[in-house]
Formats: sequence, structure tokens, C-alpha cells
Amino acid sequence: MKKDWVAQICDRIELRAQRVEEGNATIICASGISPSGPVHLGNLREVMTVHVIAEELRNRGRQVEHLHFWDDYDRLRKIPASVSSEFEQYLGYPLADVPDPFGEYESYAVHYMSDFTTGLERLGIFPRYIRQSIEYRQKGTYTPYIKEALAHRFEIFDILADYQTRQRQQEPVEERRATYYPYRVYCERCHKDSTTIIGYDEANATITYVCHSCGHLGSFCLDEKISGKLVWKVDWPMRWSVWQIDFEPAGEDHAAPGSSFTVGHRIVQDIFHRPQPQYIGYAFVGMAGRSKISSSAGATATLSSALDIVEPCVLRWLYTRRVYNQPFNVDYGQGLLRLYDEWDALVRQMQAGQAKEVNKEAYQRAIQTSKGPVTFTPQPVPFHLLTSVLDVTQGNVEQALRIASQYTGKELRKELVEPRMTCALNWVNHYLPEDEHTPIRSTFNGLVYPQLPEQDRAGICMLVQALDEHWNLESLTALVYSIPKLVRNLPTDTVPNEELRQAQRSFFIAIYRLICGRETGPRIPTLLLSLGKEKVKALLSPEGLSLEA
Repeated sequence: MKKDWVAQICDRIELRAQRVEEGNATIICASGISPSGPVHLGNLREVMTVHVIAEELRNRGRQVEHLHFWDDYDRLRKIPASVSSEFEQYLGYPLADVPDPFGEYESYAVHYMSDFTTGLERLGIFPRYIRQSIEYRQKGTYTPYIKEALAHRFEIFDILADYQTRQRQQEPVEERRATYYPYRVYCERCHKDSTTIIGYDEANATITYVCHSCGHLGSFCLDEKISGKLVWKVDWPMRWSVWQIDFEPAGEDHAAPGSSFTVGHRIVQDIFHRPQPQYIGYAFVGMAGRSKISSSAGATATLSSALDIVEPCVLRWLYTRRVYNQPFNVDYGQGLLRLYDEWDALVRQMQAGQAKEVNKEAYQRAIQTSKGPVTFTPQPVPFHLLTSVLDVTQGNVEQALRIASQYTGKELRKELVEPRMTCALNWVNHYLPEDEHTPIRSTFNGLVYPQLPEQDRAGICMLVQALDEHWNLESLTALVYSIPKLVRNLPTDTVPNEELRQAQRSFFIAIYRLICGRETGPRIPTLLLSLGKEKVKALLSPEGLSLEA
């Protein structure tokens, strides 16, 4: 049997561990994100990839640690749309030193880190977090490696130069080599990184620099303080060496010729004398669906926004069911309803013992981790059913519960339909476009009714007369499909042909036109139950009373 991608990668990691660590040491798997703004679902793919690999290795009996690096010592490069333009004054600051724009946390970095970390906990992901600002400045973890990089700055330059397009360089390579330092200083006066190192005294580890932002000429000893960091293409391999990383993925662009990983694997071996980790390049994750995003929800596809509308286990499954190099979108629109339908179908297959092996593995990774089970809805009701009722009833949870109970055939308490009920309510309130909400008329449409085909009018009269007897989800479903047969004097067990299907569509459109004022809407049994019997009678009967919606 062919192994899935998780098992194949774990095989490679174990082989490396046996070769490098003699098979006994803890395997270190790493992920990393710069909290430069809202942490999006593309970043989640990196963390999720490492998580499922680490979980598989644990299942194999290996000691594993998942390290997650917060690159909060990176510079603030640009201001997100959700942040005031006043924060442009902090461009070039370390993220850890920028104030929280929303006044909730100790810094800009912590604000976005906290939001993402809370989401990971809901997904059952608990890595060991490492803040680079603390490792660089407070702990001095990287100081010996900074010195090592500065001492070998010419060798590092030569490695980088091997991958550079020299025609694009304005200065001769000799001049660039003479002035190159793999370190960027944060100015001690203005805190920005608009600096140039003009000298390094290796004997006493002192850096001299000039700031182009405020004009400050300064110097400091690395043994006394750290005011800056290694440039990314050196910082990454340095980190591999310090923490003895065995596996770390990144976006596919990092493995292109001359990119971070290509350069990094030479630097980690030649400068820091450590073998490169196992690496995979994962594909893009985007946001799809024609959906409005309310100001309260934000405009970015973040983990917290996804968990507002997707159950944790379903979101895990969305990532674990695909090979790491397969791109996909998280759909905030109508595609979300299809995602839930697919998940529910898989659950039924698992319960019936009919799921394929690859689907079983993805399912198990979605619902369970080494820390315990992942949150799921105990009594799953179709997501489209909940959203339809909540839309028509303007968020009436009790009505949705009553209809859900009819669907399952048992009385449901709200906690048994959570978190799916809240996800459905959030989707209707924050992500369903205005023109996709279901409008409900307040009075009988006396203009449309005479225009309906005679058989559809007869069917509507038959439907109104039968409501009392058939007022439940199962019976209404059978009724609305059988009425077009009955008005044509056909047996109710007649197998639909194209002519009959056209008749059923015409009947459904007639109902929608009278109730919604348009030709489409939620499934009719759900729509009727959501409105209530008297309201339905008033909107479908020529003698109906005028009722307010």
C-alpha cells in the first residue's frame, strides 16, 4: 500500500535523525511566523503541516518537540488596513516594540500572536512558543552565532553572491563584499533599522553604525547588548543550528533557486557546521467565496475568522486531507455549505465502516491529537438547514433547534448542536451577502398569484389544505414533491421523468414567488417550517390575511 504524504515525510525525518542524532535524540520540528499583521490561513498551513508530522512521529513512538518561532524581532514593514495610518511612524521598528494599535496587549506583536495562539488551542495544537525578540535581546541566545556570522561575513557574502543576478547589481562585487555585514542594526536613538554598519571590531565585538533616519552615529558591544538581528537568509540557518532543527517547512517560494532555503542549507553547513533539516515547500492557501465581511469580523482570512464559521475538526480536516503541495481555498461563501456536507458524508462513511483508508487517516487527524479529542458537534445537523432557518427567522435559535429536532427525530438541546449552531449564526450574520439573504413578503401577492400556471395554483391550494396534517420536516418534504404528481392525477410513486421534474420546478418557483418575491430560496420544507404555519397560510392563500414579516 502506498504511504500517504505524512508517512513519507516522517520516513525521511527518521532516516535523518538516525544519521545525525544516532536515532536517540528528540526530533525537533519547527514552524515560524512573523506577527506583522493579522495572521492568515496561509500561515496556518505551515503550523498545521508541522503539527500533523509531529503527531505521526509520536504515534511511531518517537520523542518529538514542535517549536513555533514568533519572529517578533522582525521590522514593521507596512501598516495593515485595519490599523491607523498614524502607525507609519513605527515603520522600521521591531514588531515587539510597536504599541498595540487596539490598546489590548503589551505590543503590536503580542496582539496578533495572541489571536492566532488562541485559535491554535481550539484546534488542539500546543507547540512550544519561542519569541525571537526575547532570544535575541533578553536571553542572548544568539550572541555567539551573531559573532560567528560577522567573523565569516565574507564567506557568507560569497555564498549569497553565487545566487545573485549580477547584472542587476549597481556596485562592483568587490565593493559590495568589502562593506557587507549579515546584520541589521536597530538604531538606539530612533529604534528604526534604517542603518548601515560602518565598522566591526572583532576583538571586542563592537559594532559601529550610522542611522539614516535620525542621523545618529552609534556603537555597542555585542557582549553588553543586542540592538539588531541577523538578516533573514542568515537568521534562518542560524536558528536551525541553535535549536538543532530536524524538519521545517515553508512556502514553495522559499525553495526556488537562490531563495532562503537554497542559500540557508549552504550557510548552516559551511558557517554554523550543522546539517540542513528536512524541508518541504507547501502550496498557497487562499480565501474564496462571494461573501461580505463585516467590520467586526475584519477583512482578512484569519484563523479566528475561520473558526467563527467552521468547526475546529472540520477546519483541521480541510488542511489534513490535502497533500502539502496542493493549493486550496477556505471558502467563506456558499462553498462552506458544501464543505460541511462533505464532512458529514465522511462521518457517515466512518460510522458505516465504508471510508477509504486515505479518508480514514485524514479523519482521525482531524478529530484527535495526542492532547485529546478536538471539538466537534455531538449531534451534527446539516449546516445548510441551520443557516436557512436562522436566515429566515433572523437568528431565532429556538426555532432552528425545533426544526433540527425534527430532522434528527429526537429532541435536541442547544449544547448538542454546538459549535455548529454558533458557526451557522455567525455565517448568516457576518458572511452572507445582503442580496443572498432570503426576503419574506409581509402580505399575500395578489398580482403574482393570477399569473401562475393553473396547475401550480391548484398545487398551492392543495399544499395549504394539507399543512395541518403534514407539519413536520419529513412529511412536508414528501408532500411538496408529491403535489405536482397529484394535480396531474399521477400516483405518488411515479418515477420522475424530465416532464415531471419541470412540473416540480414550476411548482417550487410559484411558492418562492409568493413567499419570497423571487424564484429561488432555501429548501421549501425548511422555509415553511421556519416561517410558521399561519404565516405560510397567509402568504399562499388568496384569502390570506395581511401579516407583517
